[in-house]
Amino acid sequence: MVSVTRNAQPSRADRRASLERRLLTATERLMQDEGLAFTELSVDRLATEAGISRATFYVYFEDKGHLLRLLARQVMDDVSGAARQWWQIADRRNPDDLRAAIRSIVQTYRRHSALMAAVVETASYDPAVAAEFDALIGEIRDSTREVIQSGQKSRAVRTLPTNQVASALTWMVERVCHQMVRSAPADDDESVIEALTQIIWNTLYLEPAAAIASHELSESRQKKGR
Repeated sequence: MVSVTRNAQPSRADRRASLERRLLTATERLMQDEGLAFTELSVDRLATEAGISRATFYVYFEDKGHLLRLLARQVMDDVSGAARQWWQIADRRNPDDLRAAIRSIVQTYRRHSALMAAVVETASYDPAVAAEFDALIGEIRDSTREVIQSGQKSRAVRTLPTNQVASALTWMVERVCHQMVRSAPADDDESVIEALTQIIWNTLYLEPAAAIASHELSESRQKKGR
């Protein structure tokens, strides 16, 4: 008997995830390339740009606000992934690790600046979007707090009001990206990255980044002289 294997059909969650990716691309293309605000985008326009029907849109999304909340999570997940580059190896206490993570965060914000601006604007009058954005920021704040607490246990990080400092640093990065990265040319990114790196490092760590760099340079020279 011939065995017939049917291809597994994508689940509803998979189909929704695929639609979210297509709608993220469509939304950002309309906002960035055509200069449209999110409020100017109708469901019909979004659906057409993403290559789906209006009916399909409403099968998976309640309305534009629901879509925006989901797209915001996609972008903030990317931001969290960038920050995780430092969180996972923060115990190495290397400012270059922090700098690399900040660079990834800034680059992520720049790619999605139009959408993130829409999230911030919509959060000012849509409680559901505001709650989602606060929750996403809260997840990043909590991970930052864990890094601070771990550093304090190893006596590398200063004695600080942990919760407040974690919140302040998280919101600082978000506000700098929203106010400075979004409105400035990409050529300015490196100076912003360096500023954020120095502020975060010097807020947290007992040993200045410059001292670590000097020590590493000295060790490198000693090795070369052997």
